[in-house]
Amino acid sequence: MVNDIKTGGKVMTVTATISAIGPQALSPDDPMVILFDDSATEALRAVTLIQDFQARTALETINLSIGDTIDIDNQEFTLTYVGQLANENLHAIGHVALVFAPVPEHDRLENALYLTPTQVPDFHVDTRITY
Repeated sequence: MVNDIKTGGKVMTVTATISAIGPQALSPDDPMVILFDDSATEALRAVTLIQDFQARTALETINLSIGDTIDIDNQEFTLTYVGQLANENLHAIGHVALVFAPVPEHDRLENALYLTPTQVPDFHVDTRITY
């Protein structure tokens, strides 16, 4: 996956690739996809996608905000909401929930990125994400 960070007019990127998909991680009826780095426990691995970052130190500089875009296998998504814990969790444990749904008025997930368009892309091992 690639994470784009805007710093001083300069865009930095971090590349991550999906290396594993838990047997319960994807559902056609659920607009949420949960990502962790390889530190995820076995219990978490059952319900998440594991992402491997090429430049782990650059990951710590990510500061995603509303209006930024991420790219999933060459499909661009715009951030419509960034939960208060999303950037911190990405830095620490490579964790974020991607929600392909409109931002609710109440009860927003604080570890999530809400995205448009709201169609969940096809995730598979080797999917690349650019933040």
